[in-house]
Amino acid sequence: MGKYFGTDGIRGKYGDNLDAALAYKVGLAIVAYFGKGEVVVGRDTRVSGPEIEAALIKGLKTGGADVLRVGVLPTPAIARMAIKYNALCGIVISASHNPPEYNGIKIFDGSGVKLSEEQEGSIEYYIENPTEMRSVGSEREIPDAQRQYIDYLVETVDYDFKGAKVWLDCGYGAASTVAKQAFERLGATVAIENYALRGEKINCGCGALHPDYVLHSMVGTDYKLGFAYDGDADRLAFVFDGRVMDGDSVLYNIGRELDLKDNVVVGTILTNTALERRLEKDGRRLIRTPVGDKYICDLMFKKGYNLGGEQSGHYIVYPQATTGDGIMSSMFITKTLYKNGRIGEFLELSLLPQKAIAEYADQSIMYDKEMIALIEEYTERLSGIGRLIVRMSGTEPKVRVMCECEDAKKIDETLAVFKKFITTRR
Repeated sequence: MGKYFGTDGIRGKYGDNLDAALAYKVGLAIVAYFGKGEVVVGRDTRVSGPEIEAALIKGLKTGGADVLRVGVLPTPAIARMAIKYNALCGIVISASHNPPEYNGIKIFDGSGVKLSEEQEGSIEYYIENPTEMRSVGSEREIPDAQRQYIDYLVETVDYDFKGAKVWLDCGYGAASTVAKQAFERLGATVAIENYALRGEKINCGCGALHPDYVLHSMVGTDYKLGFAYDGDADRLAFVFDGRVMDGDSVLYNIGRELDLKDNVVVGTILTNTALERRLEKDGRRLIRTPVGDKYICDLMFKKGYNLGGEQSGHYIVYPQATTGDGIMSSMFITKTLYKNGRIGEFLELSLLPQKAIAEYADQSIMYDKEMIALIEEYTERLSGIGRLIVRMSGTEPKVRVMCECEDAKKIDETLAVFKKFITTRR
């Protein structure tokens, strides 16, 4: 991670480590790196969004860029708009799944792909070393951007959902602008909640991080399919027939009917071993990347693989999507399950026990000799029976520890040791 960029763009609490002044500098830096041309800018519903957007656009225009504003739209929609309008880049003002007090700036290049760490490093250089600007760019709104993305989703999925019933939880976020309309265009009956554009409530007890909300809402109804999106709709949680489904099983089911390039599904180091074993049984295989959908996408694009995702709910069907797309993924799941006018079987994996903790800590702890020794010791203890992953969060100042093992007792023992060590180093 750099000074400003984490694993998913620039992110922080508004008024703390992210404010309008920084957004302005980022706008200047983006033009200094990409050059002058058109730039697509959109956002989610957060209260701080308009102020950050205004400052960012001011920086972009001061640098000479021509700004295309698309308003409140999901993150994957901005990536798609960057491609459609042949823009230099697309920028999303969002903190994704984080609480309302957070916000962020995500950047896609003109092909709808998140920037590499090297590109982010170059932009950080220009943030710290602004260049003199001599021209002013323009600004215009794309008034039908929402309709354009709905059209794209409908054309991409291209399936008759007539008779299907889906329940949507938009988490008071960007999915509110397009999800219901896209499903209805394909013939589905839709129940929708938390769709008001109220950024002060975004992700609060609802949406992809709180699937129990939509689960409880569906009780007593005849709806079997429930989808919950996070604030910028790049993440998805799935409820099926009264239960919340795990992310690895969702990824497996999305790929059931896809013709996979080289029979490969791309996951991460956190992907449950059960998915790996099931794919092997099917004559397919799993390739792992670091945590973060941008790393999944990077490998997919380089090798031409067409399906990837992670437990947290980011799923990518390439080339239809160039980043995690919660709405598109929910439509592909519906397409997999809805056959001949009825809902079919969701194939659930027999997951290995897996738990994780996240503890506040400075990133320097990862270079602590005792931490390194502890990781080596428990990696050896779990050899052959499980896995241990210790990493810094890319979006919060936390150490994340994941342990997977067929012996659940060993998981608890391992996590307890790491929790004690990390908390004593604060």
